[in-house]
Amino acid sequence: MATSFDLAERGFCPVRWRAGQRPETFSPEASLGLVDLLLHAHRIEDVEISPPPALSGFLRILAVLTGRITGLDRMDSFEDWEQAREDLLHAGRFDETAIRRYFDEFSGRFELFHTATAHPFLQDARLLEQCRNPQGDQVSSGVNKLVLNRAAGQAFVWHSHTVDADPSPVPAAEAVWSLLTWLYYGPPGRCTARQVGKTRAGDTKSGPLRGTVSYHPVGKSLFHTLVLGLPYVPWHEHDAAPWEEEPHDPLSVPPPAQGLARKLTGRFRHAVLLTPSESGDAVVDARITWAWREEHAPTEDPYVMHRVPTNGGAPIPESASATRAVWRDLDALLGRTEQRRRPEVLAHLDELTVDEGVFTAIRALGFDQDRSQAKERQYFSGITPPVLEAWQARDPRRWAQLREAREAAEQTAWQLQEALSGLWQQLSKTTNGKARDRGVPWLHKAMTTYWQSAERCFWEAVHADETSVPVRNRMIEVALRTYDDTTADLMRQPKQVKAMEEHRRGLWRGWRSEAKANGEDDG
Repeated sequence: MATSFDLAERGFCPVRWRAGQRPETFSPEASLGLVDLLLHAHRIEDVEISPPPALSGFLRILAVLTGRITGLDRMDSFEDWEQAREDLLHAGRFDETAIRRYFDEFSGRFELFHTATAHPFLQDARLLEQCRNPQGDQVSSGVNKLVLNRAAGQAFVWHSHTVDADPSPVPAAEAVWSLLTWLYYGPPGRCTARQVGKTRAGDTKSGPLRGTVSYHPVGKSLFHTLVLGLPYVPWHEHDAAPWEEEPHDPLSVPPPAQGLARKLTGRFRHAVLLTPSESGDAVVDARITWAWREEHAPTEDPYVMHRVPTNGGAPIPESASATRAVWRDLDALLGRTEQRRRPEVLAHLDELTVDEGVFTAIRALGFDQDRSQAKERQYFSGITPPVLEAWQARDPRRWAQLREAREAAEQTAWQLQEALSGLWQQLSKTTNGKARDRGVPWLHKAMTTYWQSAERCFWEAVHADETSVPVRNRMIEVALRTYDDTTADLMRQPKQVKAMEEHRRGLWRGWRSEAKANGEDDG
């Protein structure tokens, strides 16, 4: 019997049910397959997937499925699309007949393993024959290479307690998230060699989302999240997802990203093939190699923020930074800056008529990586409090508070960084501006502490009806506390205390006295 793990039916996605909405047929810990996930999306509060880059990729897969079962991906007019989306939100759930019709049409195309189908989900079964060494023997990459946080090959042993000689199998459900992470965020450079015809190569380019952060609307249910998170992409007759068509010639020119599915799932640079265990409940090996030799045509991902060059060049995807919280980009996400173009999916919410409270927040999912080499730093996620009501109301006072609070936090952070860096340079008599954190050993921890406290001040200022203390003053108070806690151990020698106080004075720049805060003249 063929080893099978059909993602359409087999439970692989953990979920969090809305209060009182879980059907009796499911246990609280049950994971769902794709069919049940969409059938019960209105009953589910959210999916519970880690790591964040896997969730980022999965939400794009779900966006394609949402477009297919609702018909929102087959509209030429934005006005028609917008009205159809409103009607769908008022319906409150996906149509069961449409869901089952779609999965019946592509039955077998969501199988995870090539042992059960010639078209394993998001994989290339040809790799079984095409991944070979110079002697012509079949080779693989190893299951340790598949999993993000495992050591593989020549990686340092302390990365994980795994060795290539005795790799531990990966549960099939977990392998799905590793597969998505590789396809969307995989590194450039060396990979397992693949031979297609007379072409043999062992290198590849970066995944389409490498080093970026994605922003997704979050609703009160998974249904709302998926509908609100569906970007408008004009219909194209040749649009197809990988599971909907035959594999392409890897030596040909990749098809253009026209249509929803090609835009979200048609730009992978890596090709992967998983090897199942005999039971089909785990993955015991993997092949990871190049998918195309020719470049993809450039396109803008609708979930990624882009920076607009001052020289008028093409917009550049904003780089992900694990140290940058989502609220620091809130004004740009809501469309209030000229230097950065907010994700297209958020722009599509501007005219949405909301009378059921369907929208709550914006979720950020990022992977801090080097785009030009295989260097992974840290993946991260973040979420804002509810923002749509103030966003749509376009309340000038709220907007002014948001902008003032963010600018105050950024300016004060710069002053704190300068104070701590200057103090270190004076005491150590060293200057290393090119090193990470300027070579200042306490800078990273101090700035992390500052931003955590500054975020609380930010949201309090944004939501306050009235404020008696200027937000800049509150940010300065946070910086002063951070500075004092960081330098507490220096209160020992007179020279150290003197240096500490000299640099501490710089943190007071921008302080507003009570008279100035009330618009009075100090004189």
